[in-house]
Amino acid sequence: MNATGCTSHVNGADHYLSRQLILTRDDCPFGSEIRINLDGRQVLPPHASCTLPAHQMSGIYSEILMQTRLIAFSLKDRNTATGKEYFSRRFVCVAQSDLVDSALTEELIQSGDALRAFGQTLVVALSELPLSAASFQDKKKILHNVYLLKDHGVEIALDHYIPQDESVEMFTSLNLFDYIKIPVSDLDSSLKLNGNPDLFNQLYERMTMLSHNTKVSFIADRVEHSASHVLARALPFNYFQGSYYSPADNL
Repeated sequence: MNATGCTSHVNGADHYLSRQLILTRDDCPFGSEIRINLDGRQVLPPHASCTLPAHQMSGIYSEILMQTRLIAFSLKDRNTATGKEYFSRRFVCVAQSDLVDSALTEELIQSGDALRAFGQTLVVALSELPLSAASFQDKKKILHNVYLLKDHGVEIALDHYIPQDESVEMFTSLNLFDYIKIPVSDLDSSLKLNGNPDLFNQLYERMTMLSHNTKVSFIADRVEHSASHVLARALPFNYFQGSYYSPADNL
């Protein structure tokens, strides 16, 4: 997993791409995720599009998708040789507001087609839900482009889902998402502070209901230590991600 570090100068600051494993419940590699970091801070999510100008974000997304294709190409023969899906999913984090750009949407579709030729699937992990500040026209464009991605075989993940945020419920009921990522480190703190077992039971039931109604899979994200691992394993998560399992590698 180790990769050579590479940084670029963006808007007076250094950015770099990091990649992290996503594992199945039986600890087999399911995929990996690429996201942007700026000056040591993670900027996708939540608000990279507010941090960097649009033309610079466009260049970074192109860099991410190029890296994704190269990694997928390097592993294309492994699936054939083993007869198993090895790193079958490639997650790319995208600020949802940036999907107003049809050119980015087309680039994602082309990358999805290229990955499919290597026996792998592109997953776009969207942040910034709901888009309360976006105009009605922009929301329509974004929703249109999300469905366009799905029509072309690109899977969609909801990044950084907070179960207590009821304003997101409408989006989770639209069958938009193939995956929902929940930051377990935040969840762990919330459950400890409240000390209420009913909260755990409510979360378990909500996840089970969503999985049954929408066929979505859940990813336990930001599992950083053993306590978070125990909590994540007690909930109906399908996949697991975080430094407890593997550190994030810089590209």
